[in-house]
Amino acid sequence: MPLPSRSAAARRAVMSRLVVMPRLIAAGGRFRIGQGILGCVVAAGTALALMPAALAAPHSVPHRAHYAMSLLKAQADAAIAGVAGDMAVIFDRSCDGWSVLQASRMEIDFDEAEPVVSDILFDSEESDDGTRFRFRYEERENGESVELAIAHLDRTSPDRPSKLRFANPPGVTESVPAGALLPTAHTERLLQAAEAGEAFIRAEVLTGSGQDSLSFVSAHIGRPTEIAADQDWPSQAGEAADALRTATVIPMRLAFFKPDDRSETPIYELLYQIQPNGVVRRFDIDYGEFAISARLVSVENRPAAEECN
Repeated sequence: MPLPSRSAAARRAVMSRLVVMPRLIAAGGRFRIGQGILGCVVAAGTALALMPAALAAPHSVPHRAHYAMSLLKAQADAAIAGVAGDMAVIFDRSCDGWSVLQASRMEIDFDEAEPVVSDILFDSEESDDGTRFRFRYEERENGESVELAIAHLDRTSPDRPSKLRFANPPGVTESVPAGALLPTAHTERLLQAAEAGEAFIRAEVLTGSGQDSLSFVSAHIGRPTEIAADQDWPSQAGEAADALRTATVIPMRLAFFKPDDRSETPIYELLYQIQPNGVVRRFDIDYGEFAISARLVSVENRPAAEECN
């Protein structure tokens, strides 16, 4: 069998690095900009009880956001000539939890290989008490499905070990350690930490980005910073959407590792400018050899949740 060309090998190497953003995602694996991304504090392997924090009034507000994505930087050996795409994310509130819909499409141009169109489709539901989580995650390359994961988590308490059970691939399970946070709970934990003046949070997070989606996330949280009203804010957002705009943003830097890896080099890093209400104005995903930038181009309110009966 002939060896693959350098361009083909470079293309495969890049596609294997791409990942979904934590809560916007967050997530390990391929070009995943998901979810969905943010968690419970884990110190020296000891999980903290999370029920009071999980049941606190949420900081995040229901909204729909649309981001334009582009290549921020690329080293010569990354073999990437350009990235262009967009991502839409909808965060809806139910009476006792959150649902997230995300769709992204990116065209990746390579120096010597054929371009690739990468699609990510993700939807999930998550309960406030951290006991229920279900998701559907699909990746496509040039229109062909390369991964489809459908799974659910039912646990009696977030502070007990449990199993993530997959309907697709059928029969697959994934161990979920005690204290692992779900994606939106992770975001809420980081926003709570920012409000309390905490600078560092370490967490194990179940991102829902396909199989093996458990990540160890180390977050550095900056101080809330005043920001100009129009900086990184869509110029045509409209009066209703402008009600979502806040006077400050919180800079955050999240490093993602495999759950059993405590090395100094993360799989990737996520840099946020997030508002106290959970609306992300912009973010960058840094894979080391290359980085992708996302800028908010439109945002709108979503209906508030009705009270549970």
